[in-house]
This record gives sequence, C-alpha cells and structure tokens, in this order.
Amino acid sequence: MPAVDQRRPCGPRHIVSTQLGAWLAGLICLLGSAGLSARGQDMLPDRPAAAEQEAPALSTEFDQLDPWQRYNRNMYRFNRGLDKMIFRPVARGYQRVTPSLLRRGVSNFFGNLQQPVVMLNKLLQGKPKLAAAALGRFTMNATLGIGGIFDPATEARIPNERADFGQTFARWGWQRSRYFVLPVFGPSTLRDGAGKLVNRQVSPVDWLARRHGAEVSVLYGIDARAGALSAEAFLEDAEDEYLLVRDSYLQYRRCQLIDCSDQLPDYLLPDYEIEIPDLNMESFRQ
Repeated sequence: MPAVDQRRPCGPRHIVSTQLGAWLAGLICLLGSAGLSARGQDMLPDRPAAAEQEAPALSTEFDQLDPWQRYNRNMYRFNRGLDKMIFRPVARGYQRVTPSLLRRGVSNFFGNLQQPVVMLNKLLQGKPKLAAAALGRFTMNATLGIGGIFDPATEARIPNERADFGQTFARWGWQRSRYFVLPVFGPSTLRDGAGKLVNRQVSPVDWLARRHGAEVSVLYGIDARAGALSAEAFLEDAEDEYLLVRDSYLQYRRCQLIDCSDQLPDYLLPDYEIEIPDLNMESFRQ
C-alpha cells in the first residue's frame, strides 16, 4: 500500500459522520482510527474487484439493522444537499486560503482536545493502559506541543487510540443497534446517537464552545469537513451511495469493538502502515 502521512487519522469521522454541523461526506478515509489529529493528503486506493462481490452480502447483513430505511435515505439526501450547498464550499474556501501548516496546527489542537474523552472511555472499558496512553498524549502535546498545536506524542510513538461513549455502551452490552441517520450529523445508530449526547457533555471542544462562543464549533466543523475533501471521489462510482456509506459505517463501528481487520475488504483497510518496532501494542490493549 502507498504510504501517506502517518499522523493522519482516517476514520468514520472523515467519511460518514459530521462534527458540529459539518457533514463529513467522503468515504475512503474511514480507515484506521476514529479520532482527530493532523491531516495530510489522502491517497485513494483502487477498490478491488473482490470488494464488489463482498458488498451484497454485507448489505444483506446490515439490512436487518436498517428497518427505517425510507426515513434514513431521505435524511441522507437532505444532509448531502446541505453539504453541497454550504459545508463543502466553505471547507474548500478554508483549504484554499489557509496555509497547510496552519491547518495542521488547527487539526492537531482539536485532536489533542479529544484525548481526555478517549482516556475516560478507555477507563470505562476496563483498559487502563490505553487510558494512560491517552493521558500521556494529551500531556505531552499540551506542553511540548504548545497547547496541542504540534504533535510530539506521535513522534514519541505513543499509541493514538480512539474511543467514544457509543463504543463504551457497546462494550457494556448494547452491541446491536438500529441504524439511524441524524439530521446534519449524519450516519449513526441509536446507541451511537446516545453516545454523542454524553460525548458533548464531557468533550473539551464543547466546553470551549460554551465558554468562548460558537466560533470554536464553527472552526472545528470546517476543519473536520476540509479533512474529508480529498476522499469524496470514492463516492462518485458508488452504485448506491446510501448503502455504501451505511455499510461502511456499520462495519467500521463493529470492527472498533473486536479485532476483525482480517474480515475487512482491502478498500476498508488503512492505505498506510505505521511501524512501531519497540512497542508491544497488545500489552496496551489488555
């Protein structure tokens, strides 16, 4: 696979969900982890022929979790229309006029603010070592990284895990949940929607927005949407765009709960590899 910026987080956040009003359309970036940090240039791998054969079986499996498909399709079309009229043009303008170094700093800043949420969820999931890693990332980036603008934690090879309350609820037993497209916020499930409500109560980003105004949320959303621009081409060839987004979202969320990377088609796997020779990741996951 071709190498790209190793610090770029590719996850459902960049594909099938929105953050604070930015519809994150675009698909191939759902790979890897689901959090925030610096963004680089995505490289779009070709979708292999084998994936075309796997898609019908995948859709059939997830059809059972989508009993409200009529509503979901209508809401998906509404969200996409809103994106084309508002969010995508704004994100393109932001990308054109803002230097890449400044954009990376903004992404790093918001990414680091997510680490306390990751730490809390890893503790609730019974993974204290990963919680400690999240705390270590936050502390190092907040100090040596000048408030999180730079990302020395990645250079120090500290694991950059992702976690949210939807994932935590699943680990507590709420594993199967109906698919539900949220207005503006996009693809979700009932479980993940409930998790978003809790996330907003504890997220430092939302705390800053409440304290300093909507400008924080606006910048966060624009930054998130701009990070998905280069991934949009993957949707253009989709026979059924709704099903592609739905199945990708549900498959990725399921694979956040179990190690099922060997079950994913190649086009849902990361198009980059990170070598960490002296770090036993399994010891962190225990």
